[in-house]
Amino acid sequence: MNSRFLLAIALSTAVWSQNTVTADNTKAPAASGPASTVSAAADPLAVAKDLLKERKFEDAATAFRTIVAKDPAVVEAHAGLLKSLVRAGKLEEAEDAAKQATAALPQSALIQAAAGDVAFRAAHFSDAEKNYRTAVKLDPGSARGWFGIARISEMVSMRKQAQSIFAKAHELDPGDEQIYNAWVNSLPRAQELDARKKHAGDHPGYREDNIIKVLTETAQKEPWGLASGIKPSEIKMELVGNKLGATNDISGITSSGPIRVASGYGLQVKFNDRASATLLLDSGADGIVIGNKLAERAGVKKIVDSAFGGIGDKGPVLGYTGWVDKIKIGDVEFHDCIVEVSSRNDVAEEAGLIGTNVFDKFLITLDFRERKLLLAPLPANPAVSAALAVDDKAPQDRYIAPEMQSYTKVFILDNHIFVPVIVNDKAIGNFMLDTGAEINSLTPGFAAQVTKAGNDHEYTMHGVSGRVNQVLTGKKAILQIAKMRIESHELPVFSVDHQSNSFGTEIAGFIGIRTLSQMKMTIDYRDGLINLEVYEFKKAQE
Repeated sequence: MNSRFLLAIALSTAVWSQNTVTADNTKAPAASGPASTVSAAADPLAVAKDLLKERKFEDAATAFRTIVAKDPAVVEAHAGLLKSLVRAGKLEEAEDAAKQATAALPQSALIQAAAGDVAFRAAHFSDAEKNYRTAVKLDPGSARGWFGIARISEMVSMRKQAQSIFAKAHELDPGDEQIYNAWVNSLPRAQELDARKKHAGDHPGYREDNIIKVLTETAQKEPWGLASGIKPSEIKMELVGNKLGATNDISGITSSGPIRVASGYGLQVKFNDRASATLLLDSGADGIVIGNKLAERAGVKKIVDSAFGGIGDKGPVLGYTGWVDKIKIGDVEFHDCIVEVSSRNDVAEEAGLIGTNVFDKFLITLDFRERKLLLAPLPANPAVSAALAVDDKAPQDRYIAPEMQSYTKVFILDNHIFVPVIVNDKAIGNFMLDTGAEINSLTPGFAAQVTKAGNDHEYTMHGVSGRVNQVLTGKKAILQIAKMRIESHELPVFSVDHQSNSFGTEIAGFIGIRTLSQMKMTIDYRDGLINLEVYEFKKAQE
């Protein structure tokens, strides 16, 4: 499993908070005449940049906008304005400003790359790629342009290509921290450790002590080694969160009377041969997250304090990153596993969560009707040598085997699966497939396009970060996912603010287990592919 999940929110916050506007290699024209005697503090552009560096995004946007109004030819002011507006959460204003900037300065590589960043944040990926490619065409030394192309390549599972381009972008601008983070995360573990140590020495104020400690502690072992090998396997899935209800059950069998309703499916997981628990199978989770009581029984060895989060009103959850010598799930056995441990006894009202990406070395089939998780070897990629194919850590570019031509291409962001979904034949948005969520949910902006949300029903949602406040309900929806049209039946669609779950781009919402369990779902994490087969509904026996 990709070890990137061990970067907890507390670490990434410390890193990203230091990002400032970083120009690509487009050089500003040399100043003519005598050197300016105006101090940096009195220079409007320097003042605006300082505001951005201090994370005063709205003030920075105002300062940059003032400069642009006086002189539309100031490239760095346009770029600073775009970044400030995005960081301030004013995406519509950023899109308008990007149009104005590219119209005023169409030949600026810096402006094209900055406009690409805005389009990427808005999830307009084709527009973003066009901007990025224009940037590198105008200036082959545009680090931000190359970085944007690499991000899109990684998202569409062209990981070998992305790794090469991240390296190119970092070589062009080693001082850009966002580029640095993407580049260093793409390296093999030993190289990553060396690079982070060097970077920490060169940048004393840049906090990455925790990730260096984790890498150092685990340097002699490869986390999540598959001791049982890659072979076909069948693992039982259990219904979890059973409660009495009077609606469609989770596997799609209808009934007119009260039935047992489950909130999800779980897997029995054994830790270190000393503690077992049923963990909620959550395609929206990354790796394994468990509560502190289970961790204590399992003998999890603490490596470093951490924090992580998800949906909920309590913010990031404190905990620690820990080490488990052995984890067994069915007949699949992993050694040297890194897990996240919550300071709470439970996680989202369960003993813990297990992400489907734990099995990312396999072709994964979730057969909800039969309550089975089926694992099979991934098809061999003919473009990859036999020696490289054995090394499952080496990045590969997407390969679509002949038998998988009908599969749907998806976006993979931070090990999460996003698929374009058309809702009510009105609008299309990128939804995360989330077997850990009981119902579907929409972000407020997207909900306004497809349904009327209100407070017609009372409903409580819980996530890793606690209870979700301000839950609005909408009417039932028709969802077109890949080639499938699914009706939400009597289940409401919820409008929830998912700002705490930023993936660097806008998301339209989550597709929960009540919808996903109507289908057999096959996932290929390596190639960014899924296959969905809708079950035929059966009537409950009298």
